[in-house]
Amino acid sequence: MLSATNSPRVAAYMPQLDGLRALAVTCVMAFHFIPWVNRYAPLGTMGVRLFFVISGFLITGILLTWRGQPLDVALKTFYARRAAEHRPGSRHVRLARDVSVERLLLRSRDWHGSVSHLWSLAVEEQFYLLWPLLILCAPERWLRPAVIAMVVIAPVSRLLFPSPMDSVLPTSCLDSLGLGALLAIDRWALAPHKGAPYWIGATLVAATLLLRYAGVGGQLQVVALDFSVALLSAWIVGRAASGFAGVPGRVLSWSPMMAVGRVSYGLYVYHGFAPYLLGRYVPGFTAMNWPLRFALLTAATGVIAAVSWRWLERPFLRLKANLQFAKSPDREITLSASRSS
Repeated sequence: MLSATNSPRVAAYMPQLDGLRALAVTCVMAFHFIPWVNRYAPLGTMGVRLFFVISGFLITGILLTWRGQPLDVALKTFYARRAAEHRPGSRHVRLARDVSVERLLLRSRDWHGSVSHLWSLAVEEQFYLLWPLLILCAPERWLRPAVIAMVVIAPVSRLLFPSPMDSVLPTSCLDSLGLGALLAIDRWALAPHKGAPYWIGATLVAATLLLRYAGVGGQLQVVALDFSVALLSAWIVGRAASGFAGVPGRVLSWSPMMAVGRVSYGLYVYHGFAPYLLGRYVPGFTAMNWPLRFALLTAATGVIAAVSWRWLERPFLRLKANLQFAKSPDREITLSASRSS
């Protein structure tokens, strides 16, 4: 059984995941704030896919602890905690995000703007709608095959839809979310599947980047890059969950990195608005060289995210942590998964 009572590893605190969140949000902000960075590395893709893998891993792990509980109690707990995330001030952001997604899907092939990055939050919310039913209701022997099928669907979805829809539809992100879920199933199963070759992602990322720089491969190269990054992210998340040793472990556990990881949600949400605000209220901002602009944008986003964490997010995360209708020892997971649970 994949239940909390059968696994002593369920209640593990995983501090290095906050360090990974810091890394992911730094990649996304660099992609948006440094104009030339995408010529050399697709940091936006890398950051978002890493976030998705972390989310799939933590959400699935928490749901696995509730298997064996009454279904109505487990679902009440899960959705009540999701509702607690609808904190004051988020309604206009959600509306702007939905409008932006509709614009992308129906009218535009050139997707820009201060709310464009919020598509990933929409994907996660749609993932949360149906995922609990699969994890809580499916027989244990079906879980891994179902998740593997989900991983396979995503590259096909990216091939079928033209850019820019190829990578932002919910079906196109299922490999990242699914690989995170597969990590959780393997971690908390009594007899986990050994030797999942997530490390192959590093080789595939290097190969697809070489094709990208050479200008060959077309849409197939784009599809392969997303999948490769998801595989590499799954390897990184799996190692961080157990705890990297040596220099990587010290970097991810470094207190400034963990502090950035704790406010990563605010950094991600608000960084898209920073260029508009500074461009409007800071004289000469648009004419500044990119290092100065990057420093100002990062500082402004950091201040806003810190204020949001202190006065908006932390009180609601405490409220969410108290919504424990299901009796399972997932509180320590919740603490390490404050952005995804």
